[in-house]
Amino acid sequence: MTTETAPLIDPNLTEALQHWNQYCNQSRQNALILLNAITPLKDQIQVTGQLLETAQKTDWLQAGSKFSDPTALVGAFSELADIQIAALGKIQEGYNAFLKTTEASTQQLSELGKAADSPQALLAASLETGLSILKQYEADATEEASSLSAIQSAYRAWLQKNLQSLSAG
Repeated sequence: MTTETAPLIDPNLTEALQHWNQYCNQSRQNALILLNAITPLKDQIQVTGQLLETAQKTDWLQAGSKFSDPTALVGAFSELADIQIAALGKIQEGYNAFLKTTEASTQQLSELGKAADSPQALLAASLETGLSILKQYEADATEEASSLSAIQSAYRAWLQKNLQSLSAG
């Protein structure tokens, strides 16, 4: 006569813990990549270098006439305004994505215990739901970082274009 005993730990709980372990390992690598990509000091040095180089090469008497040209100034500031409006739109999209994720997360968490038939099943479901929510927030944050990078590139391109215009003879 053999008696089958239930495992001490629910297999779903073991699987949920393995998912979290995999996520933590990958998340650590992703965080290092992200931190290495964000280089505000390097960016500031690059922009300052461009400004200094332009200042040294510019014939300021001739550049002064460009400052008094209303068409050039309006064009430059109009481009800057367009970049800023687009940037605000992108940032608003990012906030909306975070808000939608929060709303969906609340719904998922409110339905969490309905299907659980044991404390371990509830814990497994909680871990899986929490991981799913975290991954969605991470995807939202990655998209927001990408948008911010594009915004920064647009500002840099605008600055570079206008510095070249100013220093052109």
